[in-house]
Amino acid sequence: MDDLLIVMSNPRDGRHDAFNDWYTNVHIRDVMRLPGSSAVQRLRLTPESIAPGLGVMADRQFDYLAVYECYDIEQVSAGHGAVFSPMMLISDSFDFVMREAYYRPHVHRQKKGVLLHAGDYVIERIAGAAGDGLSAWYDRERMPALMALPGVVAGTFCAAADHQMLQPHEDSGFIGLYRTQDRQATLAAWGNAPPCPGDHVARVACYSPLIPRLTAEEVRNPSAEGRLAEACARLALGKGVYAGFPSELALS
Repeated sequence: MDDLLIVMSNPRDGRHDAFNDWYTNVHIRDVMRLPGSSAVQRLRLTPESIAPGLGVMADRQFDYLAVYECYDIEQVSAGHGAVFSPMMLISDSFDFVMREAYYRPHVHRQKKGVLLHAGDYVIERIAGAAGDGLSAWYDRERMPALMALPGVVAGTFCAAADHQMLQPHEDSGFIGLYRTQDRQATLAAWGNAPPCPGDHVARVACYSPLIPRLTAEEVRNPSAEGRLAEACARLALGKGVYAGFPSELALS
């Protein structure tokens, strides 16, 4: 299974339309053109949150989730060296207070006969670092319980990779990423899973797809509709782009 680049973000000043036009029609396509990229999907936070439970908390900090699949994260990182240039323009509607990290899948489980890329995502972020014993416990106790919840059809548990573009935030050392095809039932039951040991807390959010999964091949060979949408979005950007990293990149 490919490594993942997970980006959770918000638009600046409530500029959702400009943010989404740039992100969907320009940015993810720029990233898909980088060597090492396989596919991407963008999703938006759902109105529903998890029910209260021991060791979990609803996470509504970020409105948007981008899940990138990468077969070579070092090449993807190298390609990001073009950021802020015409090769990778960053809209000034993007808020750099975000969560972004590469993750290496530790275990993946999928129920038979389901479409892997269909459904909503439930993502939980857990503080921690490799070697603290959380991975083995999670694989043994928590993941099987979450996979048994109603609606859940697939799950991947990951730890932050050694190679990173930016230092991962301390609350996102591990992620669990689950596909559900019945998000209301899944979220209602989420708190029933065994809580993480010690003082670990799972920050849980649910996201619904904004676009179908987009592959690098589809970007390299776009439809006429896709080509037009990208051209219009680039034109709409105009001068509304960052020239370099803003001061708030000291992530909070």
